[in-house]
Amino acid sequence: MAHSTAQKILWQLLSAPDSWISGNDLAKRFNISRESVWKAINSLRKSGNNIESRRNLGYRFTGNSRLSADIIDFYTHNHFTNRLYVEDQVSSTQSVAKAFLSHHLVSAPTVFIADHQTAGYGRQGRSFYSPAATGLYFSMILPSPTDRPLQAGLITTTFAVLIVEVLKQFFPAQDFRYKWVNDIYLNHKKVGGILTEAVVDLESRTTASLVVGIGLNITTKEFPLGLKDKATGIAPADHNLLVSRLIETIANNYSDYDNPQYLEQYRQGSMILGQKVDLLVNGETIAGIAKKIENDGALTIRSADGKTKTFNSGEVVKVNYEK
Repeated sequence: MAHSTAQKILWQLLSAPDSWISGNDLAKRFNISRESVWKAINSLRKSGNNIESRRNLGYRFTGNSRLSADIIDFYTHNHFTNRLYVEDQVSSTQSVAKAFLSHHLVSAPTVFIADHQTAGYGRQGRSFYSPAATGLYFSMILPSPTDRPLQAGLITTTFAVLIVEVLKQFFPAQDFRYKWVNDIYLNHKKVGGILTEAVVDLESRTTASLVVGIGLNITTKEFPLGLKDKATGIAPADHNLLVSRLIETIANNYSDYDNPQYLEQYRQGSMILGQKVDLLVNGETIAGIAKKIENDGALTIRSADGKTKTFNSGEVVKVNYEK
């Protein structure tokens, strides 16, 4: 695939962060005129790239507040070339990914990222608040890692652990926690959600692909009335670099999703174990103490009468923390 002059200059600037590169050096490296360098720099600036220029020093890249496929390509070492789609706005990255999958044969991880979702959704079709500029919203089509039936209860727990591993690199002071089964919390408020959907091969009746959707509140501060006491943002971060590390980590590790170390990390980071919880299952609320996350990812609850029951599905809708 041929790369444009602007792409090549951007990648050159990115390869030397905090350093100045002269127009002459860029012109010589890419065998173009100084005027072509200047035009490419202007084009990059119009795309949201902050590029300083200083006489006798040259140019320096200082960031881009917008999502950029070119920057993500650079940070992921072109691992997702021709499999990375970045948009300013979509209805839902999950809907876009599934529509893509219905018309394309996908044999390698493929990524859809948006700055804003107008109809983002989570489990059971519930709306996921996705304002522009303050969050990260992306979906990945992941070919099934095995011909065997997948252990559904371990998939989302592993994705949660992989995501938090990256978040801890960017926000080392924060204590992220997991709420069974698909939410990521910080200071008892939700900062992220995961939706995993399977696409089944009708002939073999096995999972052909996973479509995993991830929404993270990075700097979101203003939430709708029903969410403002339940959700929060994390802290400022370079969105392009953060999403690059997230999609790399997921793509490189998801095939090992049933490795017991992921479930153990999930248990250690659980915010519900040992706490009184309300679990909503098929419209019925089950109250009790969350006792254990089983080896298949299921949740075991002990009710007030001392009996225990294990659930493979449902949603923890309330956690009553012991003082």
